[in-house]
Amino acid sequence: MTSLERVPRADLLLASRADRINDELDQSAADGWLVYDFRGSNPAFGRLLGAALPSSTRRAFLFVPRHGDPRLLIHPVDAGNFARLGLDVQPYGGRTEMLAKLEMLLAGMRRVLMEYSPGNAIPYVSRVDGGTLDLVRALGVEVLSSADALASVVAAWDAADIASHQRAAQALERGKDGLFSAIKSRLATRETWTEYDAQQHLARLMQVEGLEFDHAPIVAVGAHAGDPHYAPARDVALPIRPGDLVLTDLWGHEAHRPDGSLGAYADITWMATAADYPPGEHVHVWKTVRDARDAAVRLLDERVRAGQAVHGGEVDRAARGVIEAAGYGERFIHRVGHGLGLEAHEAPSLDPGSQTVLEPGMVFTIEPGIYIPGFGGVRIEDDIVVEEGGRRVLTNADRSLRVIRVN
Repeated sequence: MTSLERVPRADLLLASRADRINDELDQSAADGWLVYDFRGSNPAFGRLLGAALPSSTRRAFLFVPRHGDPRLLIHPVDAGNFARLGLDVQPYGGRTEMLAKLEMLLAGMRRVLMEYSPGNAIPYVSRVDGGTLDLVRALGVEVLSSADALASVVAAWDAADIASHQRAAQALERGKDGLFSAIKSRLATRETWTEYDAQQHLARLMQVEGLEFDHAPIVAVGAHAGDPHYAPARDVALPIRPGDLVLTDLWGHEAHRPDGSLGAYADITWMATAADYPPGEHVHVWKTVRDARDAAVRLLDERVRAGQAVHGGEVDRAARGVIEAAGYGERFIHRVGHGLGLEAHEAPSLDPGSQTVLEPGMVFTIEPGIYIPGFGGVRIEDDIVVEEGGRRVLTNADRSLRVIRVN
């Protein structure tokens, strides 16, 4: 029997999100949300349509007005694919016609949201090029940032997304356990094994677990652990020796999600020590990072349970305050967390200045870290979902310092 591929219905998906979209438009006093894409340049385009379609090969605009139905402005070569989504599709034949139809699309609009971040404060939001912003502004339309809308609408997960994430997270945990066992084995046999060797081994374990990832995981020791985004390479990788502090950061999503949708990313960081008896400094720095992580989760939980708004910046500052009090403030050199979704880094951003309200359905990391020259680095990372009654840690909440005993 021949089965037909189920046609995705973007109109139904947008209708299910209409209340959240309208709330964001009301709060920003915007008349609509204009989502621009060119060859996959803007992940929000596909996330809002919810469709596993090829990227647009020409410039495409999705407009979601505060009043009225969503509409697509797209080139005829792409119109056939997108016409199946249940939306009003307006084709344009060339640049002149595109500009004329864009003006018609935005007629009467004073302010619209776009994937734009003033001063590029949030790079994951800034997806629209300056020239396209010029086009819209030339029509007399003010462009506002869609950062809060992205966090509230696009970053919000449903139960199936969370289930996909948890399967990915469990696979990452198994990969991490396999890595630590392999390190212990190599140390016991005195085999030279570098960060690069360990990274490649971990990547293979993750692939066996059915995970895909945008780039290989991090395995770092010594000074390299003090570089938050160190990428092991064969020619610079350090050997893993007894007594080393080991940082491993790994992320991935299901390559084949059971329901056919794209898998949701999971992202964890674990610390281990290849010392039978961890040095006091290792333990002290690790406990400081652990306490910072706990302070951030506690603030989030208390606010949500009390029905009070909590901003990304407040969560960052809760963790940062613990690290500063311990005297390591200058050694915490990145934000405390980032959103997760169909990419490893999405909205919301949990940076010190973030005013994004963390709302139910949002999933993000909490990952404070301390990086000290000559010592290395310690980072602990969990994935958190905000729910109506509080927060839930989606990853393994046991963040103990793993001791890889050799003797």
